[in-house]
Amino acid sequence: MRRDIPQGWRILEISARDDYYEYWNDIRRQSPVHDAGDGLFVVSGWEPAHAGLRHPELYAGSGVAAAFGFDSAVEAVVRNWLMSLNGDDHRRARALVARVFTLRAVAALEHKIRAITRDIMREFVQQAQQAPANFSRIAATRLPCEMIRTMFAIDPAEWTAQVEPLFLGAAGSQDHAFAAVSGLTTYFHQTIGNPGTCDPDGIIALLRAAGSDGDRLSEAEVIANCVLIVTAAVDTTAGLIANALVRLIEHPEILARVRANPALIPAVIEETLRHCPSAPSSSRHAATTVELGGVTIPQGSDIFFSISAANRDPERFAHPDRFDIDRQETGALTFGGGAHFCLGAGLARLEARVALEEILAITNTITLAEPVQWRTDNPVVRAPANLMITCS
Repeated sequence: MRRDIPQGWRILEISARDDYYEYWNDIRRQSPVHDAGDGLFVVSGWEPAHAGLRHPELYAGSGVAAAFGFDSAVEAVVRNWLMSLNGDDHRRARALVARVFTLRAVAALEHKIRAITRDIMREFVQQAQQAPANFSRIAATRLPCEMIRTMFAIDPAEWTAQVEPLFLGAAGSQDHAFAAVSGLTTYFHQTIGNPGTCDPDGIIALLRAAGSDGDRLSEAEVIANCVLIVTAAVDTTAGLIANALVRLIEHPEILARVRANPALIPAVIEETLRHCPSAPSSSRHAATTVELGGVTIPQGSDIFFSISAANRDPERFAHPDRFDIDRQETGALTFGGGAHFCLGAGLARLEARVALEEILAITNTITLAEPVQWRTDNPVVRAPANLMITCS
């Protein structure tokens, strides 16, 4: 079936379709690098996406701004966070933000992550033993929420009353993503304006501290990156956890293998990242004329990379639509590449691994109670909104 390719930034409309992967596979077959009009090129082949994400003359793009609306009130916040910066500004800010996500800092969190996860999974399984329960809402989202709360060192009561409603309360509405960024911006602006409320061991204090060379983030950058850490860490990590569980339920033979050998769980996580990434796209802006996949992309163009499509390119991956935890090919582009490689990749992998370890340790069966309902509120996230399952 040959499908029409939406014009310009209407490409984001594909995210809510039931035939999402089939649609992207068809686009890639038609044109791995496609001029979608309105100054936007769409890249769906693995090779041009791999090259483009690492190209030094392709700067942070407009994908997130397009999702929110270019003229929206939150655009100034988006423009100041790490994913929107380039060149020296990006290198400076990334070095300061990266202090939150060093290998040592992430590894030190495992004990805390496991304790939090164990409580969450036990509570969820108790509910799912009685009646179908929404894993996405009750378990997958709560884990990264609680971890981010812990890393920000925000009081649990304050987090529940003042912070969580900003990005969870509107979930499912079309304005959810916009409302989350707007509300969190106001919260962090007020918090930073009252230094006495910032825990000296939390992320805010770390972001405000000067680096080894005396450089520091501006207040606007601190606020923007606090918002980025909350929104990016919760949605995409929750999506990774839920997507992995969906694939295990859909493949009972793999689930049985993993139950018998939990050492296979990291392979499940890696194949989930390739097969069904919760962060399914990225974008760049051409600072100069470049060539990708034999297509000339003029200076000033925007480029939309479909990670979902690139990760299923048969030119790179054998039987790419198959969920295969024994896969030998590497190169999934889910965490991006080059200067903008995701800083939170290690933390996301760790949380997902522990989540699967803990739920499989306390269940005998996990069954899908009704068809998965995918999120439609945020076009740059691909994850279940409702994942109703029963356990025994």
